[in-house]
Amino acid sequence: MPHDGTDVVTTNNAAPSASSDATADPSPVTTEFASTRINASSGRPIAAFLGKGQPAPPQIPLAPMKRMQARFNPLADGMLYLVVFVGGFVGTGLRYGLNLLLPNPAAPSGFFHAFHPSTFIANMCACFIFAALSAYMSQASWIRKRVRELTSRGVGMGMCGGFSTLSAMAIEDLTSAHKGQIAGFLFYTLVSFACGLIVAWIGTKLALSLAAKRSVRALHEQMRRGDGANVVRSTAPEGDYGQPATTLVPSFEPDPVTDEIPMVADPIRGEAHEQ
Repeated sequence: MPHDGTDVVTTNNAAPSASSDATADPSPVTTEFASTRINASSGRPIAAFLGKGQPAPPQIPLAPMKRMQARFNPLADGMLYLVVFVGGFVGTGLRYGLNLLLPNPAAPSGFFHAFHPSTFIANMCACFIFAALSAYMSQASWIRKRVRELTSRGVGMGMCGGFSTLSAMAIEDLTSAHKGQIAGFLFYTLVSFACGLIVAWIGTKLALSLAAKRSVRALHEQMRRGDGANVVRSTAPEGDYGQPATTLVPSFEPDPVTDEIPMVADPIRGEAHEQ
């Protein structure tokens, strides 16, 4: 059946109408993806593109009881404070003892007068221990997470932080520069940073190697324990043991429970319990 010009005009007018409706009422999913893409590409919050009049997202504070629990508020974890304090105490004591053992510079005067062995040894040992500890704990999945956290804070942040002394090194450099020992000051600074990177790399490689060996050993132990030797096999019961003998599918299903459970909010604990 032939089409006249009116049908063609009507069909052509319907397409722009549908496209304009799609533009005016975008899909929520498409809008959400577009917002996420803008945030990821620009590095700025989406509120900067929407304008100042847009409402800010709600900020829900922690309940008073949850503020005192370490799993909700890391600042309330008293054990972390304790291990960092003890580790810092030990590291500071080691640093003081090393300074008493090597109190003088490498030379009484001249080029090596700007080189301080006690500070250099303390910083190198701290770099090695901290790098090795961080690398080992990142791979030690067989150690409990809480133990790894406390060990990292106590030994890494506490002991290594108290044992190393960048502030003393800065004072020594300023003193050498004030006395005109520019060459010795530059040598001491460059050697300290270069050797620090080297010993940190050595500590990381050594720790990763030890962690890999320990992981293989732990895997073998798991496979040895899971070989099925300690599993007690049971057989299925036979005959009539109190169960219905019919194999027909029941012709009814119990009605689902759709009653709402009344809940009461507890603002102190930040929880909701049944009324």
